[in-house]
Amino acid sequence: MTARFQSRTLALVAIALLMALLMLPNLIWLVYSHALTTWIEALVLPAVLLAILFAFLGRWPWIACLLLAPFALLAPLEAFYIATYQTPSSAQIIATLTTTNGPEVLQYLGRTLPFALAAPLIGFALALAAAWLSFRTRLRWRGRVHEWIVAIAITTPLLASAVAFATASGSVDARAQSASYPVRSLATSLRQGFPFGLFQRVATFHYEWSAMRIDAQRFKDFSFHAHRVGPQPHQRQVYVLVIGESDARSHWQLFGYPRATNPELVAMQHLVPITKMVTPWSVTIASVPVILTRKPITSATPAWKEPSFLPAMQEAGYQTWWISNQYPIGQFDSPIATYAYEAQHVVWVNHTVFWDNPGAYDGAIIPALKRALASSNRDMFIVLHLMGSHFQYDYRYPPKFAAFKPVQFDHQSTVPRDTRIQNSYDNSIRYTDHVLAQVIDTLQQTHATTALWFESDHGDVLPTPTCDRQGHGIGTWHEFEIPAFFWYSNAYAQAFPERIATLRGNATRRTLTGDTFATMLGMAGVDFPGLDETWSLFSPAWHYHTRWVSQLWKTNFDDSMFGKDCGIVMPANPQADLR
Repeated sequence: MTARFQSRTLALVAIALLMALLMLPNLIWLVYSHALTTWIEALVLPAVLLAILFAFLGRWPWIACLLLAPFALLAPLEAFYIATYQTPSSAQIIATLTTTNGPEVLQYLGRTLPFALAAPLIGFALALAAAWLSFRTRLRWRGRVHEWIVAIAITTPLLASAVAFATASGSVDARAQSASYPVRSLATSLRQGFPFGLFQRVATFHYEWSAMRIDAQRFKDFSFHAHRVGPQPHQRQVYVLVIGESDARSHWQLFGYPRATNPELVAMQHLVPITKMVTPWSVTIASVPVILTRKPITSATPAWKEPSFLPAMQEAGYQTWWISNQYPIGQFDSPIATYAYEAQHVVWVNHTVFWDNPGAYDGAIIPALKRALASSNRDMFIVLHLMGSHFQYDYRYPPKFAAFKPVQFDHQSTVPRDTRIQNSYDNSIRYTDHVLAQVIDTLQQTHATTALWFESDHGDVLPTPTCDRQGHGIGTWHEFEIPAFFWYSNAYAQAFPERIATLRGNATRRTLTGDTFATMLGMAGVDFPGLDETWSLFSPAWHYHTRWVSQLWKTNFDDSMFGKDCGIVMPANPQADLR
């Protein structure tokens, strides 16, 4: 009897340890978030559902342990992720992991690699041990409590739906929609908890990833019939487009801002500022496609009837890469990833869930860039997509780049919040300056004929004593006026002096991101039938195009009024420009 009692006790202890392991990610999440919704999503619902699972399998708890074994394998990794990024994993992270190669995994894990290898195996072994001990001792949930738990679990959502249906008004369809609300609300609350939220994350990943990849294949048979033009240098050619995020030109030292936000770039040779560029849209999902394609600048939809310039580069003999510190899937990310997958090689380096969470700094693209450059000796065209200065600004730079203090997160400071936000934003730009300088240094070390083009997708507006708005998608001039520049190597200067001279002549003109498609082809010396060179800043044929910008309304940026408080761009002639 004593031996059997000890065995049953050991089985119960193993199950208790398994439950503790499965709840560990949720408990760590509670350390960082104390909201009532987090308590429900992280503690109440997972604990209740685990109890229901064991109640439902009351006669066979060993089966419950086996069903939970895969989650016990993943629990240490989820706990590590939450401890690192202060938020649960997501469908976006699953997408990132599916495209991450060995060197990137090793770089991400670093010194935690032994833990990452051992802890999941220990968790899996614990689940198997709990299952074996429960089976061997014929452990079961005695009494009728487990039957009551199952009955309550089944009847509660059914009763809630029935009440919602009975009390709702309108048509049968409308009442049915109301009846489904309790179930939908429960599903939403389960999404971020562990382990049951993983089902939704995997399902969301599968749906969005499949849709994005199918969309990315729509131009597989399209051809620009592109080719290179002019004399070619005898050495390798490497060209880079860097797409920034939320950089306002008004906060760049390179363009006259009094603070030292670009100490490294302003000291560089062979750097040509593009002084008057604007974007037609102040949100990424609309602005980036304008950079990459020939889509009309007044079109808000991210889709277009032809691909980006990347297939043209491939047709001309360039190996193409897309290295991103943003996300591969999501409502605002999948349309951009569709263009990313027009490249032959795609790398995602970010491992976070939301913009307003800590994540990989943009410096993470540097090792990925070096690996891409070392992967072959072919000519390359590479797109780097940065996280830049997207809110929250203090998450966008390492602490050592906090040159301007106090920052937004210094909540105990008596300095006004507006000033602290400005400091944080400027620190993020200062870090972008450093990352861009590192990219340029990496290109110089290739000893190739190389050049780089940078431009931001849009800017940001910051709160001031006269304006309480912050972010983008608002329609202020701070969001439309973006920083852009061109950098070139000595070898590029020797090989293509005419291109540089033409670009310098156009660098101070009133340009827009709609010029970028043709400009990238001009930078790399690529042409195709029907290419309109009046959009290429490397072409003598370039000329001014009306700089339409759109947010609240469509208006000619060069014939607009700016609101006196926040600087919202408004039509000078509302009757002519309002949609």
